[in-house]
Amino acid sequence: MEMILTIRYLTILCLFTPFGATAQVAKPDTLQVFQLIDAAREKQQQGLTDAAEYDFQQAGELAKQLDFDRGLLMYAGHYCVFLYEQVRYEEATAMAHMQLEISKRLNDIQRMGYAYNNMSLQYQAQGKLQQAAESLMKALEISAAVQKPSIRDFSDRRKYYNNLSSLLLDMDDVGKGREYALKALEIAEQLKDTLAMGKSLVNIVVAEAMANNLTAAEQHGGQLLEIGQSLGDVQTELTAYINLSDIYRRQNRYSLALETYQKALALIEKAPPGNEVYILSGISSVYKDMARYAPANSYFNKARALAEEELTKPKLIELYLSGAEIKERIGAYHEALLLRKQYEQINDSLRNQEIHNTLQELEVKYRAAEKEKALAERDLKISEQHSKLEQLKKWIVLAVALVVILTILLIFRRLITQQKRKTAASEQANRLLEAQLKGEETERARTARELHDGVASILSAAKLHINAGNCENAASNTLIGELIETAVQEIRNISHNLAPETVLNDGFPQAVQEFCRRVNRPGTQLECYLVGELPKLDESTELILYRVIQEAVTNTMKHAEATESIVQLVGNGTRLSITIEDNGKGFDLQQLKQTGIGLQNLSSRMMLLRGSHEIRSAPGNGTSIYIEIDTAHTAQQTQVTPEMRYPG
Repeated sequence: MEMILTIRYLTILCLFTPFGATAQVAKPDTLQVFQLIDAAREKQQQGLTDAAEYDFQQAGELAKQLDFDRGLLMYAGHYCVFLYEQVRYEEATAMAHMQLEISKRLNDIQRMGYAYNNMSLQYQAQGKLQQAAESLMKALEISAAVQKPSIRDFSDRRKYYNNLSSLLLDMDDVGKGREYALKALEIAEQLKDTLAMGKSLVNIVVAEAMANNLTAAEQHGGQLLEIGQSLGDVQTELTAYINLSDIYRRQNRYSLALETYQKALALIEKAPPGNEVYILSGISSVYKDMARYAPANSYFNKARALAEEELTKPKLIELYLSGAEIKERIGAYHEALLLRKQYEQINDSLRNQEIHNTLQELEVKYRAAEKEKALAERDLKISEQHSKLEQLKKWIVLAVALVVILTILLIFRRLITQQKRKTAASEQANRLLEAQLKGEETERARTARELHDGVASILSAAKLHINAGNCENAASNTLIGELIETAVQEIRNISHNLAPETVLNDGFPQAVQEFCRRVNRPGTQLECYLVGELPKLDESTELILYRVIQEAVTNTMKHAEATESIVQLVGNGTRLSITIEDNGKGFDLQQLKQTGIGLQNLSSRMMLLRGSHEIRSAPGNGTSIYIEIDTAHTAQQTQVTPEMRYPG
């Protein structure tokens, strides 16, 4: 059977969290990890592979030094993509395993699916199809377990379907390969993702060509080319040219096939590595079919020089088989024999794996048959003992009565458990309400102190000047005016803190930036960073988060004795991450947990928003507060009115 080398599309998944360019603070921190990863990805797109790899390694080392798991997870995912594109499959496998380990440690189910998908691609590239299938099925199980899938969940599922299609095509299961490629295309169309449609079309084209349905393959190949050209995506356009060339060869349109391969060669410098070998081997196959074995042998030799470094094992067997035929035609029988042996060696290893899979299926069927046999024997024994059942009737009645009693007890126990859960939920609601009320009382006390210590003292000073009869003095009038202006400004600040209109009018990001600008003072450098596109928040959530930031920053300004402090807001789809750090004197976290009302308020608010938080601090080592919420949950769960007050 003639085997043709075609290019398919595999999708490798990293952590798709947008981190834009941000200002660098004085000391290395978690933000620098993301900056290094962004720089590495940009250089990767520019083809500066050495510089990109250096930045990736720097990001990984810094994340390890900071014990920053989220940064390590980001690094492992993107570096795995980089290594895969550089055809460094074993190193990429190690990164995928790191990605899986960290995802499990963070209990991040979605990114566990990404890691399993990436592991599957590396195993497939190395010809370990059994391990590839097992890993990919785990990714699909994770995707299928999502109760209410989001757009990202559907996008992930499409990629898993597409990769399963490619794996099945490598195993020559054309029917199922096309079936899963069509499922991937259907999801892409529902998402209206044009680039994803193109990636799914690739495997459809390959499946139709393998099934010798060349008319449909050519039609879909043309659609793929249009998508690549319209989006300016070089890899998609190049893939379309390579597969269309192979289709033209199968149709005996050799001139058109060679012309199309030349168009592909013109794009090779703009595309990632690993494409040239497909073009060279394809041109070799065209000349072989034209019975022009000298140029066929020349292009085969060029392709072979790249193949062992750039081709996966399933593709190597196709190249070796084609090369053996060419060498035989030109009379190089010894080389033909060696290529034939290499082909048989790899093909046998893959075929043995398929036999192993078949054996497993037969074993399952055998166990099922044995189980059915055991059930039949049991039924026979029951039939033989039927006459004895009458003698045991009384015992059966007693057993039924016992079962009824046990059932009643179980129902009663379940009702008690439900009542306990309701009581616990009520107590939790009371605790949340109590925390909110304490927050209001704390805010009122703080406002009273500010009015008494600030505004009242300033107005008292102005009153003294007025009572002293200094109003006729121009200088005194100026001083009295300045005092009154200062009092007005103090009242304005207190008003902003009580009900920040910018949160309700201008939006949460602007309110945080305005607050940081307002409280900034000489001696403490307070910087505010916005990274990525922040998700849309409801007003009550914005106000709660604003109060959290307000209280943390105010505590820093009053007590931390810090010279540098940052407030960082990071958007990732529906997730919002907030980091508040300073280089102040810090505190004993364990001691403060027992007496600190502020920490209790923070915990209450995070429970209210169904979010998570982490506080790191030690005497002399500054303080770091990390908060993360999923706005998809808070939009449904948060029912706090904007008028509520929280300590600031």
